[in-house]
Amino acid sequence: MKIATALLPLLSLLAVAFPQLAQANCVDFRASASELSVDYDPFNPAGIERIFTIHVRRLDPRVTAVRLVLANPGAVNRGSALGRNNSVRYDIRWVQDAGRMILVSGAEQPNATNGALIEFSANATGDNVNQNFRLQIPAGQGIVAGNYYQPLELRFVCLAGRDEIDRGTQLGSQVAVDVTVPERIATFVGSAGSQRGRIDFGDIDGSSGNPVRGLTVTAQSTVPYEIRVAQDRGVMKRFDGDDAALPYALKLSGFPVSNQSTVTCSQTPAPSGRNHNVQVELQSRDIQRMPAGKYSDIVTLTFSPRLGLSGGDGCSAGKP
Repeated sequence: MKIATALLPLLSLLAVAFPQLAQANCVDFRASASELSVDYDPFNPAGIERIFTIHVRRLDPRVTAVRLVLANPGAVNRGSALGRNNSVRYDIRWVQDAGRMILVSGAEQPNATNGALIEFSANATGDNVNQNFRLQIPAGQGIVAGNYYQPLELRFVCLAGRDEIDRGTQLGSQVAVDVTVPERIATFVGSAGSQRGRIDFGDIDGSSGNPVRGLTVTAQSTVPYEIRVAQDRGVMKRFDGDDAALPYALKLSGFPVSNQSTVTCSQTPAPSGRNHNVQVELQSRDIQRMPAGKYSDIVTLTFSPRLGLSGGDGCSAGKP
């Protein structure tokens, strides 16, 4: 009797569990991983529009249609694929009716006002149906390079005519948003595509105070980065070996810099990037003692990925 008593709760649990599993399997869903895997460039003004197909398979022959909504599981925000430090925002629309809400939030379930209503034909060949959806990722999201992966929760109601015969949830890797933000650093001087610039003081005689000139270098980066300064001479000369040397003070993004100085920065805002002002100042007393001539120097700024994360947003002066 003791053995029989101990087995009764187990037998009771099994009797309840098996019908529940059977009821949940009226349909299942699959999507091609390649169709939902995208590379996202935060600096591309076009954003992403990607068509993907969800394959729906009828498992219960009584089912004539299924209403489907998609959701992020648990506490993950609607339309948000998680990465290590932040997330990518996205939306999903049904190609057949883009006005219907497909991607829902919270505990919202399929109902008459939302979701995709997918119908099956009566014969056995109608057990499999393909439905097209559109993944939309808005442009200009300032996110760091990395992988952003979010399996979707598929909430569905199975219908036989107008009658609901089952409802359930499918969660797993069968339908998952997979976004990769590549490591990228792009720079230009003045206008896009230009890698060289000239800071021209024109004709000066030092009689009007200390002249200051500058230009702007724009960086677009999905990773923290370092800017290293290299000066050919460190002073302006008319030619190599010239005894006359005109000193100049150099600033980068407001930080005084010299040969082999560095400035470290977080990833840039998107889509515009970050402007780095390069400023050169001459002292009037130095100008007045220089022989006439055309003085010059070359400054090279090298942008490279920075190991580890920079301290907060923006830039800070580094060490040589």
